[in-house]
Amino acid sequence: MAVSHRTNRLKLVGTPAVEQLQNGRYQLTVNCTTINRREDWYSSNKARIFPDFGSLESAEMSIDGLAPRTGEAYTDMRLVSVQSLTQGDQYIVTLVYQTLGASFVQVKDDTVALGTNGLRTVSRTSIAKAGTDIPTDDKDIGVDYIDHQIDAETAVRCFLSSYEIDDTDSYREFTRNYIQAGTLSVSESNESEGVVKVTTTFLVTEGTTVGPVIARSTGEFSGLKTISVTTLQDSAGQSIVHGDSNTVHQYNRMVDFTYPGLLSLAGDKIVGASGTTNLYNFNLEPPVQAKIESKVSVIFQTSADIVAGDFTFNDGDGAATGLWNPTEWASTYMSGISWNYSPFSETKGLRGYRINTTISGVTEFAGETGGITYSHLGVTVFQNKSASFVEKETNTSPGSLKAAINGVSDSQGLKTIVNGKRIFGSTPYRMEISGGPIDPAGVKFTLDVDLRPAFSDVDGNTYYKKTIITSTIPAQ
Repeated sequence: MAVSHRTNRLKLVGTPAVEQLQNGRYQLTVNCTTINRREDWYSSNKARIFPDFGSLESAEMSIDGLAPRTGEAYTDMRLVSVQSLTQGDQYIVTLVYQTLGASFVQVKDDTVALGTNGLRTVSRTSIAKAGTDIPTDDKDIGVDYIDHQIDAETAVRCFLSSYEIDDTDSYREFTRNYIQAGTLSVSESNESEGVVKVTTTFLVTEGTTVGPVIARSTGEFSGLKTISVTTLQDSAGQSIVHGDSNTVHQYNRMVDFTYPGLLSLAGDKIVGASGTTNLYNFNLEPPVQAKIESKVSVIFQTSADIVAGDFTFNDGDGAATGLWNPTEWASTYMSGISWNYSPFSETKGLRGYRINTTISGVTEFAGETGGITYSHLGVTVFQNKSASFVEKETNTSPGSLKAAINGVSDSQGLKTIVNGKRIFGSTPYRMEISGGPIDPAGVKFTLDVDLRPAFSDVDGNTYYKKTIITSTIPAQ
C-alpha cells in the first residue's frame, strides 16, 4: 500500500533522501507521484500537489491533507524547493526541505582569506526561516565585530565591513563580511637632509606610529573607515625628534673660513762703522680667506633655543672647543719720547688680526744700573735702568695674550727706532701688542649654529631644525 505525504494526493516514491548539514541542520528530499497525472499539473489544480514555500514538512496540505506518521517529521523542516517532471508514465513531484528555525544558524564554517596586506577577511553565512529579524548587534558596519580564531592562535578582532540579505518565501540567508583591523599599508618617501616621511594607513582603529604626526586623514576601504597618518622619521626609523633632539643627517662640505691676520713684534739691526742701529717694528701678515672642509650636522628638536652645548657639539669625531666667534682683535700700543723731546702714546686696533707672542730679532740687554724708571697704566714696568736697556715681555694665556718690548734708548738718541720714530737719548719706550683670538689651526671649532622653525604637527606644536657646522681648522 502506497504511503502518502502531507496529502492523500501525493504518494511516496521509494524512501525520502536525508542529508545532514552543518550545525544540526538537515535537508530532506521527497519524491512523490500524483493521483491524477493528466490533470494535477493544471493551474487550477496546483494547490493539490504544490505546498507553500516555507511550510513545515509536518503540515497538512489544504486539499485532502494528511498528518505525518509518528516519528516521521523533522523539527523546523520547511519547504525550500518543489518541482515536477514526467518519468515514464509517472508524474513525479520532488519536494526539498531544510531545517529552518526561528534563529540564525551558520550554513557552514567561516570562509577565511588573507589579503596582500596580511589582514584577515572572514565571510560568514547564516540562515533562518523567512522573516526572522537580523540581530541588532550584527549589522552596524564599522562598529560590530567578531574575535576570530583559527585553531590555537590568538583571536584577532575583525570588524563588519558589509552584509547581504537573501530573502525567499522559505528562508532568510544573512551573509556578513568582516575584515581584521590593522595596518593596511605603509609608504615612505625620502625628504631632504635625512628626513623620511612615512604614511601609515590603518583600518578601523588608528595604531601606533613613530614620529611627529604632520597629517591625518580618513577614507574608506571595503566599507570600513581608514585613517592615514603621516609622520616624520630618521633613516633608522626613529622619530626625528627622538629624545627631544635628534641628529638625523650629517655630511661634509667646504665652507669659507678667514684665517686671522698675524701681528707680531720684530727687530731689525743695521750695523755700520758707527755701531748698530736697532729698529723695532709691528709686523703684519694680512688675513686670508680659504675654503676648508667641515661637517654639517642636521638636528631636529622641540626646543626653540640655541644652547651653550651647541658650541661644544660632538659631531661623532670629538667635541668642539667652542664657537669660533672672535669678540676682540689685536691692538698695538707704543709710547716714548721722540726727537726734539716730543712725547707720544699711540694705540691702534687691527680688525681681523691675532697676535704672535714670539718676538723675533730682538736681543735683550740688561745694561748697567741707572736711574731710569718706567711705569705703564700705573704699574712699574722697570726701574733703575740705564741707556740701551732692552727686555722682552710675553703672556701666552688665552684671553690675556700679550707681547711687549720695553727699553731705554741709547745715550746719543741715534740708534733706537720704534715703529719709525727715533727715540730721544736715554729715555724709556714701550712697544706692545695684545688681544685677539688664539691661533685656530689644529683646533676644532663650531663655525655656525642655525636654528629655524621646520614644521608644525597636527596639534599645533612647532618643531625646529638646527644646523651645526664644525671643523678642525687645518694649518694655513
